[in-house]
Amino acid sequence: MFRKCFDHAVAATWGVAEATIFFIVPDLWTSWLALHNPRRGFATTVSALAGALVGGATTYQMAQRMDPEDTKRVLSSIPGISEHMIADVERELDEKGWTALVMGPTRGVPYKIYARTLAHGNAPFGTFMALSVPARMGRFLAVTGGVAALGKLAERRGLGKKGKTGLFIGGWTAFYTWYFTAGPGKRPPQQP
Repeated sequence: MFRKCFDHAVAATWGVAEATIFFIVPDLWTSWLALHNPRRGFATTVSALAGALVGGATTYQMAQRMDPEDTKRVLSSIPGISEHMIADVERELDEKGWTALVMGPTRGVPYKIYARTLAHGNAPFGTFMALSVPARMGRFLAVTGGVAALGKLAERRGLGKKGKTGLFIGGWTAFYTWYFTAGPGKRPPQQP
């Protein structure tokens, strides 16, 4: 029972943190659990979602109380977020509306930028919260399920616990190396 509560507490706390100021996704935790026990991993996606909703609501509410330039400065100080990325989200929301919120996190664009931008645009809070569910849960389930499937495949191929752990660490390390050096989280060169 303690382990189950611990798993869910970590997932929820991580969900809040990543939707506000942290830069590593809670999918890392849910997928770690799913690597060894898919049911356990999938169960914690619900807690990660609950945490993400609390974090998204917090970011939205805080942004409404702050100046847009101040929130831009705060967000762009977080690793993996640049002023260029924030401007892209602003433009994307203007062009695509709510679809941008739902699809953005699947492309590696931090959810917290959408929360901030929608708050400054006075978008309806209830709609933001309702659409945050598919925006977050879709990716949580996809990543957690993908890693669970890889874990089962690794077991069939004879990889033990150490092999699966090495594969997991290597995969997430490769992902974040790419994300921060060549992917969406890469900071554009500073203009002179």
